Amino acid sequence: MAIAIMVLMAHGIWSATWQAGVDLRCADSSFYPSLRLDAEAAYRYGSIRVSLPVRYSHSYDYDLDFLETGLAVSVYPFDGMGFYAGVSLLRFGIFWGIEAPDDNLIFFSEAMIGWTIEFPYFYLEPRISFTDVFSTEEARIAELREAVPQYSKFRISLIAGFTI
Repeated sequence: MAIAIMVLMAHGIWSATWQAGVDLRCADSSFYPSLRLDAEAAYRYGSIRVSLPVRYSHSYDYDLDFLETGLAVSVYPFDGMGFYAGVSLLRFGIFWGIEAPDDNLIFFSEAMIGWTIEFPYFYLEPRISFTDVFSTEEARIAELREAVPQYSKFRISLIAGFTI
């Protein structure tokens, strides 16, 4: 057991961090007839971060809800600078409600760039993301954008979270 712990410490596994955050831009839901909530959990090891976003959208005018999740990988190419670029490895969502499309499962992509500003046990992250980069689900995303105006192909976010 002691040898296994020494090997893990030698490889720096203890320097890895867990992160959880929410998008503060979702506060704009109070100005629209819809709701959008974005949150994510992430595991960062050195210059690589793997994140699991969970996003929920609800329209008050339409009977339409949308829940999406996936798996994204981000790379910090400049050590200690905070800049990163990332892509989704898998991203999918499901529609439900009376006005949901017949094919209620959607698979699409996302690319993002951002800057992580770290404090002890806390971080802020301005981010720019591009949804459906390859335009594979243009029609269904247009329907979602009509029902939930906060949902767009281009989004500027401010993620606030804590680090463990």
